[in-house]
Amino acid sequence: MKNSIKQMLRTPVRTILFFVLLTFAALLMTLGASLWIKNEKTAAEYEKQFITIGTVRQKPKSFEQNLVWDAGKKDYQILRRAQYDSYFTVDDLKIPGVEFLAGPEQRAYYGSWIPDYVSKFEAENATGFSCVAEFSPLEDCRPDESVQVKITKVLGKDTTMENSVVFFCEHDNPQPDMLYKDKTYVAYLAACGLSHGKTYEKAKEASPMLDISVEYGSASIASELYQPDGSRIEDEFRDGQTIFEVADGFYDTAPGKRLLDLAETIGYSFHTQPVTGTSKTCLLMPFYNGESYISEGRDIDQEEYENGSKVCLVPRNFMENNNLSLGDKIKVQLFYTNTRRNAGADFCLDGSGSSYQIIDEKGNKLEPFETSDYMIVGIYDTRMGSGDYAFRSGADELIVPIRSIESGVTENLVACGPMSDATTSFQIPNGSIEDFQKKWAEHGTSDLEITFHDMGYSRLKAGIDNMRNLSLFFLIVGVILTMLLLFFFSHLFITKQAKRTAIERSFGMTRSQCRWSLLSGILLLVLLGSIAGSVGGAYVSRNISSENTGKVYYDSTFSVGASGTEEDVGISDIGVEMSEWMAFGCAAIIVLAAAGIAITKINKRLRREPMELLRDMQKE
Repeated sequence: MKNSIKQMLRTPVRTILFFVLLTFAALLMTLGASLWIKNEKTAAEYEKQFITIGTVRQKPKSFEQNLVWDAGKKDYQILRRAQYDSYFTVDDLKIPGVEFLAGPEQRAYYGSWIPDYVSKFEAENATGFSCVAEFSPLEDCRPDESVQVKITKVLGKDTTMENSVVFFCEHDNPQPDMLYKDKTYVAYLAACGLSHGKTYEKAKEASPMLDISVEYGSASIASELYQPDGSRIEDEFRDGQTIFEVADGFYDTAPGKRLLDLAETIGYSFHTQPVTGTSKTCLLMPFYNGESYISEGRDIDQEEYENGSKVCLVPRNFMENNNLSLGDKIKVQLFYTNTRRNAGADFCLDGSGSSYQIIDEKGNKLEPFETSDYMIVGIYDTRMGSGDYAFRSGADELIVPIRSIESGVTENLVACGPMSDATTSFQIPNGSIEDFQKKWAEHGTSDLEITFHDMGYSRLKAGIDNMRNLSLFFLIVGVILTMLLLFFFSHLFITKQAKRTAIERSFGMTRSQCRWSLLSGILLLVLLGSIAGSVGGAYVSRNISSENTGKVYYDSTFSVGASGTEEDVGISDIGVEMSEWMAFGCAAIIVLAAAGIAITKINKRLRREPMELLRDMQKE
């Protein structure tokens, strides 16, 4: 080794140049290899954490404009209503060449009759804003503005409003009939807005605290059931009279019997739990965007979804209000179906929402059409926030496999509608949005509007691809430069040392001794250069990985929705701990390559006799 080092020190410029260039080549090689492996691992982790879904909305063919009387404004208002020739189905989304990881599905939510459980609204002592009641006006009046009436009798179990004075108005009737204080009337009263008019203004002057008051109107007593094609089931009371004078024998008449039937259903909404069937939890927007998340237990697994197992996810409030635990079973009694809206729109977390006529066209109460026991496998929480209720979880909403509901979506259909962003969705592989759009343009229909959500994956993937390309460039340049350097300088340090080899052989050194004499110096130089470069490359790659991969490309805003937990994913420094191993590996590869090239050249020289080597030098 001493001779080899002395020989290198005789040519310091060549030796320093080799060291510097090899260090730079090793740096590029290590940097490229480290970034490439880290990007591959990062991309694999992102594939697990990120989800790409599409939501679907059917565009209306036209809008129908109707004039509706507004008693508050004393004028007709234009009401625009979307019109559809027919409804598309999920089969229309299944176009050739498209891979769906889940769905497509058009979800319905079901009303489950739960008299044995405590609902959120019942637990909070919420009061209803409707009743079937007998009432009399305080004075003769025409209810074309808010007038005061006294509720003399409430039909049904909840008599909270009995003997109370409320404001009443036939808000959308431009010419309502007179009401007389010496007569008793009966109607299905429902809150319809805020009070207005002279009577209300006088009452407010007399009672300054009466700033805002609910106004009641008379609601239809017809059934709201639909056919699956969207048409209403025929009912003799549709668009008919809504206020009836109470006389002897009135409750023996058809309207009287219908009002008694309706009275029995008042308050059903407080004993109704929304049940939503899906084929994958991430297809539900509240879970996808992280507003709802599983906090205890587990998600419904893929096998349970495919087999239609009787398992469910339950909100924490419902669990606490009913002293339930993981593994317990909930009795589900489905008695109506809604395909137009999602549970969040009708069972709002703030206590508002919509209720439906729970009677059929004959006036009979809707009875459960499917009863099952579902085992609780997961508990979820929902963050209260602002936004469209169509994209939020409903109060007490139960999540079950869609295949576990055997009755389909045609039983007791209280609302029917086209596909919407809140009810229709599917999952496709990450990064396949552009391919889907091309195929949809070729095979799909313009009547369906698809909106994609990928948690920023497309932008993220573009950054990762750029980093991958850059890392491959560094790696390839580093490898090529390293090999060129090794071949060139092994020529200078070995092939050009024929005189030295001939002299050493002439002084009696064995081939092994000569081999080590030539090899030791260059290997020492290669070892030092490769270590310096690899360590530098590992340091640079660690900084680039932490800064670019972690902070620039990765946005953990939606990581909650992807993982189904409340904890952030935290992928910012994937593979950083591999830098030291990568530095060692690249240095070892360079040293081994240098040794292989050098030994090959040395062996070629040592096979020749010393005088032959000297003769070749003289020729050169």
